[in-house]
Amino acid sequence: MELKDLVAISGIGGIHFVTGRSKNGLIVETIGTGRKFATSYHDKVSVLQDISIYTEEGDLHLSEVFKKLKATENLPEAKADLKAIRNFLIDTIQLDSERVYDSDIKKLMNWYHLLQDKLDFSKLSKEIVEELATEEPAAASTEEEAPKKKTAAKKAAAPKKEAAETKENAPKKTAKKKAE
Repeated sequence: MELKDLVAISGIGGIHFVTGRSKNGLIVETIGTGRKFATSYHDKVSVLQDISIYTEEGDLHLSEVFKKLKATENLPEAKADLKAIRNFLIDTIQLDSERVYDSDIKKLMNWYHLLQDKLDFSKLSKEIVEELATEEPAAASTEEEAPKKKTAAKKAAAPKKEAAETKENAPKKTAKKKAE
């Protein structure tokens, strides 16, 4: 089980494992209860691999957060005092306390405790390395393509201006009178 196979659906609590795809959405199984159901295109589905959390240094992927939580001792329970959990996360991952809501902190702790026994945290570091390796070449190729598009747009814009000038010099057309 990897983070790319796990989703969170807004309005439906818990974490869900993607078991298949249907014509209109995904077929998921709720972790913990084992209930299977299909999502529709109206449901907002977030893949856990794409989720990050605000820290003082920037955004931190959820997999990195899980690894740091796994490495710490005295992890508070999900139903512990919210201030204690917030202070723990500030110390552990340098959580940006101003930009992270209390509900997000509760979700994070619930997700961690749900996945603690089911997720292999050693694979999480490999996923991040692979993800970063694929993002860097893609960013370089988009930077090279951007200037080419701009120069092509400038060349195409010049003839349009000339065409506009010739229209101004051309005599205006008048409407023909209808025969009665």
